[in-house]
Amino acid sequence: MNYKNFTNNRICTKRLFFTAAMLLFSALIIISCASAPGTAGESVTGIYAGVIPAADCPGISVVLLLYDNGNYKMTYQYIDRGDNLAVFTGTYTWDGNTKKVTLDGNGIPSFYKAGKNSLKQLDMNGNEITGNLAKNYKLKKI
Repeated sequence: MNYKNFTNNRICTKRLFFTAAMLLFSALIIISCASAPGTAGESVTGIYAGVIPAADCPGISVVLLLYDNGNYKMTYQYIDRGDNLAVFTGTYTWDGNTKKVTLDGNGIPSFYKAGKNSLKQLDMNGNEITGNLAKNYKLKKI
């Protein structure tokens, strides 16, 4: 083997190694950024909105903002009741295994279960709401 062939083989080996390393690095980046639903890495941050049932009016307009830093802001406004906006703030926790969001800060925790681009309100014990109006306790991500 002469020097020219040796040098060309060495360059090809370096290129092959570099290409393999870049492919591996790219795959690791993609895997780390794409979390499967229900994993701890999944994010529920964003803005959710909807109208939930109320006993004595057409409904309650709800807007929930979940921030990256673990804080939240929620507004409630009773429909057809004039200017009565209630604002709640606090912190939230996200359990990727159960897909539950727990809002703290008002003395009584509120629970939600994450779905595809939505949050479903749970009862005061963290269980799914049942009954005829159960499907109406859903906030959609906007």
